[in-house]
Amino acid sequence: MLSSAYRLFRTCSVRSIATWNSLLAGFAFMDQVEEAMLLFRKMIESAVVPNDVTVLTMLSLGARFGHLCHGREMHCYILKHGLTGSNLLQNSLVDMYSKSRQMAAAHRVFDQMQCQDRHAYTSLILGYGMQREGLVSLELFDKMIANNIKVDHVTMVAVLSACSHSGLVTQGQLRFAEMIDVFCIAPRVEHFSCMVDLYCREGLLKMAEEMINRMPFQPTAAMLATLIEACGIHGKTEIGDRAAKRLLAMRTNNPGHYKLIANMYISAKRWPELAKVRSLMSGMELNMIPTHSLLESEYGECPVEQDYCLNRSMPGCLSDDMTDTDFSSSEEVKFNEAFGG
Repeated sequence: MLSSAYRLFRTCSVRSIATWNSLLAGFAFMDQVEEAMLLFRKMIESAVVPNDVTVLTMLSLGARFGHLCHGREMHCYILKHGLTGSNLLQNSLVDMYSKSRQMAAAHRVFDQMQCQDRHAYTSLILGYGMQREGLVSLELFDKMIANNIKVDHVTMVAVLSACSHSGLVTQGQLRFAEMIDVFCIAPRVEHFSCMVDLYCREGLLKMAEEMINRMPFQPTAAMLATLIEACGIHGKTEIGDRAAKRLLAMRTNNPGHYKLIANMYISAKRWPELAKVRSLMSGMELNMIPTHSLLESEYGECPVEQDYCLNRSMPGCLSDDMTDTDFSSSEEVKFNEAFGG
């Protein structure tokens, strides 16, 4: 469909900004980053002036894939054309830099915002949390509350995720309770997932199991897989066995889930249970493809069979073949002076 739209676009003698934006949105929806950037540059060459919608589309695409060079190009465009007064664009810049793990640049944009709203705070909290700077995330959260900015469920996911990545068990428990008792936010599956992940990372597997059991809804397969992997690492097969039975009952099509269960039984030398899992996998004709659970962002590789699991790529990792876009020297100097190179 997108190729048909592009062919139709090329036949148009008059292309409005809405036409360009529609095609850019299509490329963004299909996650075609390079094609979107080429179209954006073609748009500039055609003397069509992008509007806020255009820039927001490009920034969101760069943020989603951690394409820092594309994000910087859009930031330079914003500076060059004096669009820094738009809070939507500023929020998108903070989000883009945070997801690209460029926290110094993200914080500079944040500091220059006239209105530091919930979205900007949440992006920073999540970004610092991904960098395992959970205490910085909590400082920002406390500042957000002091400034009477309303907290929502997305902010609380960022806060609890920051606690998880930094091993802040007590703070995680306090913030989870605060979410319910102070902010009157009913916990969702994402909040419980963060707490389970926190407990699993710290080896508190009984607490992780209890958290899963007291949820008002069924656990996700990913949540159970995280607990199973942690049980394999810490040798808590009894808890892992209960989680494995629940995961197997879901009959998911993700072969990595079965592999995690098999790894746990291998570590515990539970050969009859291992045979059952392998028989089930054979009956479902599952292909062994790499997967990861939440814990792999902490441990890097599966400790039992390192040739199977992949290192988890974080949202800001840049590939070696990425090249910086050429900017005019004056705009590059302006950018570097403002945002530290």
